Amino acid sequence: MDDLNYWKDKWIEVGREYILNKKTTKETIAVWDESSKTYDETVSNSRINIIYKLKEDYINEDSIVLDLGCGTGAYSMELSKICKEVHAMDYSDGMLNILKAKISENNIKNIKVIKNDWNNIDLKAEGMNKKYDFVISSLNPGCYNPSSLMKINEASKGGCCYIGTDGKGQNKLLNKADEEILGERIKGCDISNIIYPFNILYFSGYNPSVFYIPCNWEGRNTYEKGVSKLINRYKDLIQINYNVEEKIKHFVKSHMEGDLFIDKSENNLGIILWRTI
Repeated sequence: MDDLNYWKDKWIEVGREYILNKKTTKETIAVWDESSKTYDETVSNSRINIIYKLKEDYINEDSIVLDLGCGTGAYSMELSKICKEVHAMDYSDGMLNILKAKISENNIKNIKVIKNDWNNIDLKAEGMNKKYDFVISSLNPGCYNPSSLMKINEASKGGCCYIGTDGKGQNKLLNKADEEILGERIKGCDISNIIYPFNILYFSGYNPSVFYIPCNWEGRNTYEKGVSKLINRYKDLIQINYNVEEKIKHFVKSHMEGDLFIDKSENNLGIILWRTI
């Protein structure tokens, strides 16, 4: 098997275990709508530093940029300060409504919000084929597969950016919870690891470059939400009976910091940059 197909197949194989890939589109949107309520609390400022790295070689005041899986606009808001136009795409009303509120509150005129599903969009029909000077996709499950990755090249007429992880992130508190409640750590899904898209791009003839930056997330929950978070973490793995629920409650109570249950994820983001052929 050639190298390109090897990496495509490996990424697809990993994706079979990804929890969101086991849900319907409607169920996945519901997950993101719920997540949008606290999403901004977990966004690290280190992501913003990426924008200024891009400014050196890829974007300027004349750029029209597409932000895929824009969420609540962490990148779109910063890009709008530099670029001529930013088209922010997502399919979660929860995420987009928060972004729209930010746009209104800050009187921003150069962000266009697009509700659509990247996996199913027809770029030619939407007039988006080779439309953008730069396309960015960051930690976007809508681009966690080979075909959606390569579609970025169809939308861009210049630069592209794909942001994932280095596959080595960890959350010490949740690891401890796994060991106490399950007896072992949950093996994380490696679908966001940039090793897959990097090699697919390379063996497709592109010349991608990559750099890394630390990026940590912090979950800050009340006692009740902390318990709910762990129940949701384990409900597909074990039966949540009375004894398990009591163990979860005890764990959360034992690890409260004041009024909050705080779990911290330590990660490195991998930023892939390339130009379309």
